[in-house]
Amino acid sequence: MSVLQHLDRALHRLYRGCGYLAAALIVLIAGLVLVNIVSRMAGAFVPGMTEGAGYCMAGAGALGLAYTFGEHGHIRVTMLIERLRGRARFGLELWAIGIAGMLLCYLAYFLLRMVYVSYLFEDRSDGSDELLIWIPQAPMAFGFAVFAVSLVHAIVVALATGRLDGRRGGDLVRTAGERA
Repeated sequence: MSVLQHLDRALHRLYRGCGYLAAALIVLIAGLVLVNIVSRMAGAFVPGMTEGAGYCMAGAGALGLAYTFGEHGHIRVTMLIERLRGRARFGLELWAIGIAGMLLCYLAYFLLRMVYVSYLFEDRSDGSDELLIWIPQAPMAFGFAVFAVSLVHAIVVALATGRLDGRRGGDLVRTAGERA
């Protein structure tokens, strides 16, 4: 097995791990909401529950992006692309993934930089929890960085193989309603 195949498998494990983390954050959201409801019914105030659920939502959304892309779960509009075949379709899809990849690399860089600056200045949230804000920002920034890596990975695989398919065949991003 070549180094590139090992790297490909390692990246797919990273994407899957991010998907598991996203799922765990969604379960944590449910727990935080439940604690918030029960504490209000008991007449107690537990600070930070609402903010914590919001932080978990941002982290879950960002961490789930790379996994969803790898599983062909992103929805796309195919009005133009479905009319193309062969090299024209390949070129247009590669161009679209390339633009998305560039934008995501830009976004990921500045999100990671934002986390670092928040860490340096010890910024705190405005909510009742006064949490160091870099802590909830980090999973979101990491999720977008991994998504950027997954797009670059998809471009490299497409250029190396001449096809826009993932592990399961078909396009990297399946059209809504299509089966695997």
